[in-house]
Amino acid sequence: MKKVFLLLSVFALVFASCSSNNDDDASIDPIVGTWKYHKYFENGVEQTVTDCEKEETLIFNSDGTFEYIYFDEDMDGNCLLDESISSTWSNDGDGFYTQYIENDVATKEIIFENNTFYFEDFYDNETPDDTSDDMTFKDVFIKQ
Repeated sequence: MKKVFLLLSVFALVFASCSSNNDDDASIDPIVGTWKYHKYFENGVEQTVTDCEKEETLIFNSDGTFEYIYFDEDMDGNCLLDESISSTWSNDGDGFYTQYIENDVATKEIIFENNTFYFEDFYDNETPDDTSDDMTFKDVFIKQ
């Protein structure tokens, strides 16, 4: 009888621990974490991303703050920190997120797939009769 009680107690403890962790994980926004630039597409065609471009980093904190770190190559091909911006973000629901960067506000739909997220932008040349240089961009980030 003691063995059965001990076994049931262990299962109850494990079950309670698992359900508590799952609840905690579910309450964490999927965007929270450190994300590195992974790849991008122009009009559905994957483009080459340099190792320096892959250093671009987004850090989303659970308190609604984030940091954007951007690198660029100099004339000698050295990858250097170009800028680092700290600001805030919010989850607007239904996959839409808003970033408040300095005096700009940007809202994007972010799609999460496994350990990546992406968002798309559309560039319209604003010439109704000529859409030849209209472009769709898709930026993909991978969680670190």
